[in-house]
Amino acid sequence: TNTDVSFLFEILDQNPRNTFAICNSSIYILNMRRILLLAFAAITFGVNAQENLGYFSIYSIHDPHFGITFGPQVTSFHNDTYDSEFQFGFFIGGSLSLPLSKRIGLEPQLLYSRKGGKGDYYINNYYDGTIRFKLQYIETPLLLNIHTRSVVDIVLGGYVGFLLDSNFDYSTPYYYGYGELDNDQFEKVDFGLIGGIGINLPHGKIVFKYNHGLSDVAKEGNAYLFLEGAKNHGFSFSYIGYLR
Repeated sequence: TNTDVSFLFEILDQNPRNTFAICNSSIYILNMRRILLLAFAAITFGVNAQENLGYFSIYSIHDPHFGITFGPQVTSFHNDTYDSEFQFGFFIGGSLSLPLSKRIGLEPQLLYSRKGGKGDYYINNYYDGTIRFKLQYIETPLLLNIHTRSVVDIVLGGYVGFLLDSNFDYSTPYYYGYGELDNDQFEKVDFGLIGGIGINLPHGKIVFKYNHGLSDVAKEGNAYLFLEGAKNHGFSFSYIGYLR
């Protein structure tokens, strides 16, 4: 059944932060395997497309192009003491490919991004449930595409994100609940680094990226109680369709 779980934070105020135990290396490895399989499939598809068509169709080398980008992502929080479980999110937005030379292109983007993390919560060393944080951002990545002699690009860059909304849900073996979080308890600006690879296709690009946040997510209050020192990070798999 659905219920308001604002009482959860009142309970947590009386318990140390480390009762929010986050421990799932096996789930992390499983997610990594899935993402690597997707990346391998993308590379294979890109190479086959090159061989079948007989040419490299890398738009950013020749002319500026605007495109629509979207895709899934798995995100969590990282800091010095624990890593949360990954949870699925997504992003969608626009991308502008700007050639700087034959081998280097700049690609600013404007995205709506939904990210966060989840973890198991324990009270007095007994499992009590799972809490999931869902954060929504407007992000402005700036990517540098380094073109190789094949269809593969090396992608480097950074991003700045602006918090739009924050909420959470909470589940136990007996019930499910959800609630809104006060945005003032979170840092309004998030920023970090990006690294990955891109596969150029005849009409677009597939990109596999890792985002590593450098700024704290929480600032004060209950958000800080859960996420003291935590930073965003995650993996994304996207398609950019360039418009003609």
